[in-house]
Amino acid sequence: MIVVTDATHRYGSVEALRGVSLRVAPGQRVVILGTNGSGKSTLARLLNGSLLPSSGSVEVDGVSSSPETTRRLAELVGYVRQDPRNQIVSPVVSDEVAFGPRNLGLSLPDVLSRVDEALEVCGISHLRHHMTTELSGGQQQLLALAGVLAMRPRYLVLDEACSQLDEATRRRVRAIVRDCRERGVGVVEVAHFAEDVAGADRVLVLERGRLAWEGEPGGFFLSPGALSSSGLRDDPLSPVLSSLAASGCDLMEPLVEKDVVQRLGVSGAPSDRLIAPSPAADEADEAPAAHELCLRDASLSYGDTAALVRANLSATGVTLLLGASGSGKSTAARLLSGVLSPDDGSAELDGGRVRAGRVGLAFQRPEDQLFSDTVIDDIAYGPRMAGHGDEAARAEAIDAARRLGVGSDLLGRSPFELSGGQMRRVALAGVIAAGPSAYVFDEPTAGLDAPSRREVRELVSDLAAGGAPVVVITHDAAEWIDVARRVVFLAGGRVTGDLRAHEVRANPAPFEAAGMLAPLMVRLRAAGRGGVAHA
Repeated sequence: MIVVTDATHRYGSVEALRGVSLRVAPGQRVVILGTNGSGKSTLARLLNGSLLPSSGSVEVDGVSSSPETTRRLAELVGYVRQDPRNQIVSPVVSDEVAFGPRNLGLSLPDVLSRVDEALEVCGISHLRHHMTTELSGGQQQLLALAGVLAMRPRYLVLDEACSQLDEATRRRVRAIVRDCRERGVGVVEVAHFAEDVAGADRVLVLERGRLAWEGEPGGFFLSPGALSSSGLRDDPLSPVLSSLAASGCDLMEPLVEKDVVQRLGVSGAPSDRLIAPSPAADEADEAPAAHELCLRDASLSYGDTAALVRANLSATGVTLLLGASGSGKSTAARLLSGVLSPDDGSAELDGGRVRAGRVGLAFQRPEDQLFSDTVIDDIAYGPRMAGHGDEAARAEAIDAARRLGVGSDLLGRSPFELSGGQMRRVALAGVIAAGPSAYVFDEPTAGLDAPSRREVRELVSDLAAGGAPVVVITHDAAEWIDVARRVVFLAGGRVTGDLRAHEVRANPAPFEAAGMLAPLMVRLRAAGRGGVAHA
């Protein structure tokens, strides 16, 4: 049993967690919710000894958290971080998975057996001899999970571990979690999506470092206060799950999408309204197009590996670029922004070759583009490089920070002291402040709470309404389809589909053609229209 009693943790003078208590039994699944900066990751790190409480206590199977027991707690409680690159320590995949078991003092045959088992469970056995730096973000996340599973912990903590995974890989992780629970492993998940709440035994909501609500999933979706405090009131799936909870559906069981539409119909809920595209969808289809960002027969290889093969796409308005992990999306982003040049073909803006600075790029990892001592200096860097004076650059930075919800209290802080979600908003603000003609956003909402994700979608829609092409690369397609004009699918570095967004919103087929699993909302819409919602 994990027992947290009145735990408080401070970072210097900043109190990130205050008086929080929590119990996790073997085989139990607990989901922790809250907006960015609410203390979720701090609580998660307390559970495995990565952090020690400033006051209160943490005990795992009778072992109390202290400087002397941190190693033992790390063995008992496996911790998978939101960003796998902060966790991976070895250059080769198989060595990374073997790192933990070796440190447990196991024999070589036992280590190799655990490596084989963990790689197989996570579906990455074919990557065992690859360099860890060559993997996509999603593959690195699966590798981090495999490394933790190889240590066979009694408890598993997932800190938004699915935030950079495609739908099919998220399903694999959920299956791994179910298997862990069946073997008696307690699981704690830090989450930002309504879908993640279904199937939990308990739900905790943190707000400004305090425990704001605790209960079962059904009660959570029936509590306006809990939904508001968690930020999930803005999640598109919350109305569906709230309707199911009101009809008496047991949300402690895993959500099976093929039954949802039928259950809504039985409950008398207007399922067509609950799962219909938002009114913004039609507006997105008609957005003006002042600029055009293109790839024309673009190919790029890394050594002997073809990352992109004769790719063609034309972006006006909001264009989604979708594909499974390793499909070539991030490579396409770097070509479209001029960071890389294609081996063949071209990347063009308004008919001319893409030039540095004209296309703003937000990286998948915000840490990769933050570098200044303070948040305000980081955001103001682009305007300054464009020749704007310090006063003008600062004013533009403050305006961009406001548009991204970066509070004035953060402007003087180091960007590296912020939470993951706060860092992402700062990085996006820096791109917006530079005022480019087009934008490429690689996973712009990963790690953000639901209100922040909505704000980013609204910002992107505003940029497109002003005539800028915006290419959005995302694993959270369901949230973006209603604000997109076109959807481009990649698989194996090749374009497998280029469709208008309205052709995709209730159609799983293009996702399946790209080797992907369609998002739950797309599958629900297909089922609601009498189509096929593949499970």
